Amino acid sequence: MWRYNPFTGNLDRVGLINMAPLCTIETDGWTGSQSGEVLFTGDGTTKDFSGKVDLPPVNPLDSFVLHYTIGATSYTATADSDGNITGEHITSGTINQDGTYEIHFDTAPDNGTNGTADYNYGIEPSPIKNIIDSNFETYAGPAWKKMTGSGVIGRLEVYPQKGTYLMGIKWSYYSLDGTASIGVDYNLISSAGKTYEGRLAAGKGTLGTTEIFRCSNFVHITIDDNITGFRLNFTANNAGEYPIKIYELLLYKLR
Repeated sequence: MWRYNPFTGNLDRVGLINMAPLCTIETDGWTGSQSGEVLFTGDGTTKDFSGKVDLPPVNPLDSFVLHYTIGATSYTATADSDGNITGEHITSGTINQDGTYEIHFDTAPDNGTNGTADYNYGIEPSPIKNIIDSNFETYAGPAWKKMTGSGVIGRLEVYPQKGTYLMGIKWSYYSLDGTASIGVDYNLISSAGKTYEGRLAAGKGTLGTTEIFRCSNFVHITIDDNITGFRLNFTANNAGEYPIKIYELLLYKLR
């Protein structure tokens, strides 16, 4: 069968064409902010502190702000884009994307006072264009945020043109911390504000040394005046850190 290819302007002898490049794709839920997290409590003697924040990855690094008290005076220190922390009485300090930090003072923080941090966390899948190309060597990500329990790590919202499609996705994940199972649910987005839920079966899975690759089974969806798009929810059934790479969204138009 011959079909017009909107990407080349030619007639190609093909079966089905992936229409994902013509979609609007948005990301949601991958990032957040933390305020007032206690990193340490001063004892009037200790000058050096290290550890890891509760919700890595810290992103961007210059969102990190530290609040502390020395000599009954409150201070605020900030990080630059490389994660270097500077402020009054701080001789050196760093915050890393993985959430680990070191802070060294020339004078110990006051006894019984907390050193607290504000920061943004989470990484969205990027660049989005890598989700809609056909090159399996490229991907969007790794994208993740620390999960404190089961739930949604992040979402893709996809808005195709009207039509009937077969939809699937190629993706992978690995664990930095935790043993959860990671899956993909989908919701059909209604113009009336309702959602209709389903689940993309894992399909073929390949276990590498550290990374699990997934190519989902296909589901049948129709986009019309009532159903305007669909949402892909990347979910974990337990706590941990699970970076996700999204290789390709597959959206074959049937009619």
